[in-house]
Amino acid sequence: MTDISQIGGVILAGGKASRMGYRDKALLHLHGKTIIQHVIDRAKPQVSSLLISVNRNPQRYKELNLPLVADVTNSYEGPLVGIYSAMCWFQKPMNNQDMKYLACFAGDVPEFPIDFVKLLTTHLDRGSVKIAYCSIQDHIQPLFSVWNMQLIPEIKAAIDRGIFGPKLLFGDIENVQVDIRSSRPGSFLNINSIADLHQAERTILEK
Repeated sequence: MTDISQIGGVILAGGKASRMGYRDKALLHLHGKTIIQHVIDRAKPQVSSLLISVNRNPQRYKELNLPLVADVTNSYEGPLVGIYSAMCWFQKPMNNQDMKYLACFAGDVPEFPIDFVKLLTTHLDRGSVKIAYCSIQDHIQPLFSVWNMQLIPEIKAAIDRGIFGPKLLFGDIENVQVDIRSSRPGSFLNINSIADLHQAERTILEK
């Protein structure tokens, strides 16, 4: 079993948020705190070190006291670039990180299981599987995933070919879809609009 010290994490919050009128979704408030603070609270115990992938408003994200990583290529190309940028950060000698896996969390999804990284990593420790990702009731959640750090060259090559979404890479790399059971209401609810935010306020339990 992989030790948590070998698992780094990234919150993917670097998108344009066009469906939210270009407002920074992760900084909207839900039950008295920002959405991204909800994400941090549930993600941080699952990894040894946590980053935020962000391409705008860095001064506001600095208040969260976590390392910020901007896309290493042109901003806003897609979450695969955020994943690649986080992997590159962990590989820098100055960061003194010896990570085997990268766990990914969506910056606009405030409710998700607090043990999914452990479950996905267990699948990665078997055989040649390099990516494990969540699904719930047959709906896949590709941003809630764990990636083997050895994939850096493959991911870079995919980005160079114009592939920017994680799902588009799944056909080329051995992966596993893991169905997640969760009894908590609102699990994996993606907040893309004001209507989604209102639904989250009604559905997700106040902490």
